[in-house]
Amino acid sequence: MKTEIYNLIILDESGSMDCVKRQTISGCNETLNTIRSAQEKFADTQEHYVSIFAFQSDGKRPSRYIIKNAPAREVSDINGELYQPWGATPLYDAVGSTLVDLKSLVREKEMAIGNVTIITDGMENASSRYTLRQVAKMIAALKEEGWSFNFIGANIDVKATAASLNIDNSLEFQQDDKGTQEMFAREARSRNRWFERTAQISYCIAPDGCSSPEERKKAKKKFKEASKNYFDI
Repeated sequence: MKTEIYNLIILDESGSMDCVKRQTISGCNETLNTIRSAQEKFADTQEHYVSIFAFQSDGKRPSRYIIKNAPAREVSDINGELYQPWGATPLYDAVGSTLVDLKSLVREKEMAIGNVTIITDGMENASSRYTLRQVAKMIAALKEEGWSFNFIGANIDVKATAASLNIDNSLEFQQDDKGTQEMFAREARSRNRWFERTAQISYCIAPDGCSSPEERKKAKKKFKEASKNYFDI
């Protein structure tokens, strides 16, 4: 049985990200390359899907999926037409809505997990649909299902913000050319290592599948352990 891995990037598209627009696009494409390479490398045990959700409010475009649950093999790079920073920062709405979408998709799948990465350069200031408490509760529950959650931020207290969301893995970056490039490079290395860890788990369950709820529970616990110290490389 293959493990289906849903790579979800929740990407700040508010106006303050405009100063690193080029670097952000380049970094996201580097992440897409990492995922495509993992699909080839671990094709026997993993099936990868990709989503990028860009969030802003009161801007030129509404929050939206640039890519939504696309097979990694079919994903193309993004460009400046697709990512245009403007407006405010509805962080909780972005996280809440995408998690509800993805949870409903994988609910009936036998072995599927999410790798969710949030990238932002500012505090929540525009949500109207979801609260911090609601979002943190969803994240805590999905972590128990083996999902990986990672928070990357600039210009805020990154550790405290991540902790408020029930996210253990956090990374702070300097919002300039060099800092943004270094952040995405580290993100790619961390993601690669996580793919390797999960591949080992997937390999163990692949031959006969998880034939019982108890076996699936054990596998999800191993996936949860694989997400610890995500950025420590």
